[in-house]
Amino acid sequence: MRRASAIAGIALLLIGLGACTTTTSDTTGPESDLPVDLLHDHGRAARAIAAIEQAVGASPARVSDVTVYPEYLITEAQDPAIPDHIDRYEWRDDVVPPPEPVSLSGPQEAVEASLFPTSTVRWAELSSMVRAAERATLHNTPLRIEEPGAQYVSINRSTSSADDGRVLVRIYVTGPRRSGYVEITAGGEIRSVNVS
Repeated sequence: MRRASAIAGIALLLIGLGACTTTTSDTTGPESDLPVDLLHDHGRAARAIAAIEQAVGASPARVSDVTVYPEYLITEAQDPAIPDHIDRYEWRDDVVPPPEPVSLSGPQEAVEASLFPTSTVRWAELSSMVRAAERATLHNTPLRIEEPGAQYVSINRSTSSADDGRVLVRIYVTGPRRSGYVEITAGGEIRSVNVS
C-alpha cells in the first residue's frame, strides 16, 4: 500500500513539473516581439528580398538602388512584363505594399545599365558583411570608429569604368565621435574602409 502511494506521489510530482515547464520559441520567427533588424539578423534581408521578388513577379528580379535599414528595405525594380517601367518597392513588417512608379529621365540604356539581378548579392550573408564592416571601422587606422553601429546599407551597380559595372555594397557606420562607410563587393570582399 505504501509503495502504491509513493508511486502515485511521484507520478503527481512529475505531472506537476511538466505543467510548470516553459517552452522557448525561435525569436527570429515572424511572431517574435523583438524588433526586426535586417542589418544584423541572419537571413532576414534574404527573406525581405524574396518578398520583393514575389511582389515584382520575377526571381531573380532586376533591381537598382537597394537601401536596407534595420526595419525596412526600399528598392527600384524593373517590371518583367513592361521592361521600360521601373517601380519603387518597400518591404516593412513582412509586407510589400503595391509599388509606386518611378519617374525616369535620360536614355533607357542608362536605366538598363543600373539594373542588376537580385541573385548578384549574397542576401543571406548581409548580416555577416555588416558585422565585418563594423569590425573594420573599429580597427581602422589612422582613424577609427569607436562603438561602431551600422545605420544602413546601399547597394548599387558601380558607374565607374574601373569597376566594369560591378555591384557594390556600401555599409554606413556611425559611432559617438566619427562616422564612415565600408565598401564591399557583392561577394563579401572588403574593398575600402573610409572613416572621417
